[in-house]
Amino acid sequence: MFAVKKTDGTRNGAPHKTSSESNSKSNEATNNKKSILKGRPSITPPTSLFLNGVQVHFPFKPYDVQEKYMTSVLRALQNSEHALLESPTGTGKTLCLLCSALAWQQAERAKYGSAGVTQQPSVAAAASDGLTGQSQTNSSKPSHHRPPIIIYASRTHSQLSQVVRELRNTRYRPRHAVLGSREHMCVHPKVNPLAAKSKSNPNVESVSSSEVNHGCNKLNKERKCIYRNNLDDAAGHGGTWAPPDPEGAPAGRIYEQPVLDMEDLVTMGKQQRICPFYHTRSLLKDAELIFVPYNYLFDRDARETTLAEVDFANAVLIFDEAHNLEEFASESSSFDLSSSNIAGCIGEVQRAIQYMELNPDANHEKMKDNMLKLKAVFLRFEQYLLNGNTQGTTATREGETSHSGEFIFHLFKEAAGITYTNKDIFLKF
Repeated sequence: MFAVKKTDGTRNGAPHKTSSESNSKSNEATNNKKSILKGRPSITPPTSLFLNGVQVHFPFKPYDVQEKYMTSVLRALQNSEHALLESPTGTGKTLCLLCSALAWQQAERAKYGSAGVTQQPSVAAAASDGLTGQSQTNSSKPSHHRPPIIIYASRTHSQLSQVVRELRNTRYRPRHAVLGSREHMCVHPKVNPLAAKSKSNPNVESVSSSEVNHGCNKLNKERKCIYRNNLDDAAGHGGTWAPPDPEGAPAGRIYEQPVLDMEDLVTMGKQQRICPFYHTRSLLKDAELIFVPYNYLFDRDARETTLAEVDFANAVLIFDEAHNLEEFASESSSFDLSSSNIAGCIGEVQRAIQYMELNPDANHEKMKDNMLKLKAVFLRFEQYLLNGNTQGTTATREGETSHSGEFIFHLFKEAAGITYTNKDIFLKF
């Protein structure tokens, strides 16, 4: 598992230049900006070099700091080690990570041979050490049938798109999948009008992520989403849809998956009238490189559904911008609780009591008694919150407080009278 963070230092992948030297290069950098974004060769010729016995293709001659960084990446991969790597901002950290990791993966793939012989890879997933607590060196698990998959995680969708654009500047073209939320990738105008039209259009009313998810699931359940239907029809049973070849491409050429970030995928979805959200998920089963936001790895439901086909015992996890990990982990395991939430619970319980009172012949006496007890618990809980008894480590002007995780036990005891010894009584309501 790689945890990567940046520090202040050099910029643009090169050591600092003097003011006059930087100014002399500014016009040239501006003129080359568009070509770099389109993935064309950089202004210096690409370079192939051997680091730790692995041939690495780099878009230009790397600086010493970049060679050292890639050597550290390769050493960790070859030794099945965790790595915490730090590099100054602008030293091409993302490019170094991609080139070295993909070069190592390419070397691992070569060990399998063209005959499809199954071999044990030289390195197991560093992540699996952390998940199982056991070394993979003497693992008794059966051999894997494919080289290790690389999972590249970043905190936000925009940061992930930047990494994809860096991949476009390399020689490597692995089978890959870029995962994002429906909010960012749904192109159905009724479900997600903001993304379907234009984010800059002030006349388009935005919708919440939960509304987008609900609308998407509803249309797909009824088979009324033309974008998903077109994708399924074009892919065929068990197949995978591929975008058409660009104009001018030679006939009969070997198919090469285009490197598209989320904005490109959305544009393609609109043009081809296919669903980019489900298209990217169809690529997972054969992907060698997967780009995901942090939450896909932190959230158990996402791991067990979206990433269900990923063999984490044969994977390398790269966490970009690792200084965000602690805060993100804290946020992902936290929740907000307010007196209005409890008031909503009281309302639900009251409606259940009214229903039972309107149907006296249904023999709901015991259940009604439990509902009355539950309502009393919620009323006590609500009053506790309204009285401001939750003095936390920090407090806002609105009276909000934050607490460590174990505070929930104190809250249950003081606010609701629920403890470890009597919890079973409440669970049986």
